[in-house]
Amino acid sequence: MNQRDCLIIGGGVIGLATAWHLANAGARVTLLDRQSTGREASWAGGGILCPLYGWRYPASVMALAAAGMRRYPEWIARIKAQASTDPEFSQPGLLILDPLADGAHRTSVDQWVNEYRLRAEWSAADTHFSHLSTDSALWLPEIHALRNPRLLRALREVALSAGVNLIEHEAVHSLWVEGRRVRGANTPEGSLPADCVLVAAGAWTGHLVPGLTPAQVFPVRGQMLRFEAHPGIGLPTVIMDQGIYLIPRADGSVVVGSTVEHAGFDKHPTAEAQAHLHRAAIALWPNLAHAQVAQRWAGLRPGTTDERPFLGEHPTLDGLFVATGFYRNGLAMAPAAAEAMSALIQQKTPELDLSPFRLDRPGGIPPAFPMGNAE
Repeated sequence: MNQRDCLIIGGGVIGLATAWHLANAGARVTLLDRQSTGREASWAGGGILCPLYGWRYPASVMALAAAGMRRYPEWIARIKAQASTDPEFSQPGLLILDPLADGAHRTSVDQWVNEYRLRAEWSAADTHFSHLSTDSALWLPEIHALRNPRLLRALREVALSAGVNLIEHEAVHSLWVEGRRVRGANTPEGSLPADCVLVAAGAWTGHLVPGLTPAQVFPVRGQMLRFEAHPGIGLPTVIMDQGIYLIPRADGSVVVGSTVEHAGFDKHPTAEAQAHLHRAAIALWPNLAHAQVAQRWAGLRPGTTDERPFLGEHPTLDGLFVATGFYRNGLAMAPAAAEAMSALIQQKTPELDLSPFRLDRPGGIPPAFPMGNAE
């Protein structure tokens, strides 16, 4: 591509991956983050690379996630070839104990499995875990997982190696707009000019993009904990029941998540939720009963009212692009979403159909909107 000055606001998995793509294509890329990169939703998640209860999501959401899932093995191989940090990409599989909860029918789950060419089998839970008695568990043996904080460190490495100019601990308070074109971003340190701007600021995106509001892109808190490695834990696979999942790590520790809470921008773990996660984890895998909790945390997922991300070019402001609202699926979607955003910014047609995620869909940016949050 002809060299363009691209400014990316937000250093999560989507921002870092898109910056890497664009820099490799010849763009001059600056990535801004209000803190250290990779410290928000992308860092806080569990790292399961498949939508949980994927048949409950809109088909377009699962299609984008499936596109990302297919790309992961090659994508990770490219990252590992250039980075010193190992993302710990693995294939532990996923056992869902309650696939028919919330009124789901076996036929709808089977249709989901077939649509996305997933290897799956229905089985009794005790064929995998002798202490469990559920008769209709769903076993997905080819589901991958990774250690997401390590993926983010690896993406930071490859982005820097590709020439991305990384500016951390500098917040953007508004976009720099002249007429109907974005010219850059305004920070407390001054204005940064750019030919194009991508806002990938997660739950904070609604405060920056003209036409979007905090009611359209909002934070959904998820609390987590991690048990220290302990002799005899030996969790062999990801296991999930009633919205709670357990993920084995390569070092023998186990990550447990997650709550779904509408608590604004409050990221503090609560005693009640942490106790619930602890009890549920031990019920699912009693070997955790004598393991110590090494870490407790919470993150803010970027939610949207229709559960679909906003992914594409702004409908009326030239040079402005948005990638946000991935909720719980940003990691699974990342390779495909970053590839698509890189293509759009290069003025190419993405391989994927992004029309379900356009910013001016119903519930998105209206035909006429106030410009009060741009300067």
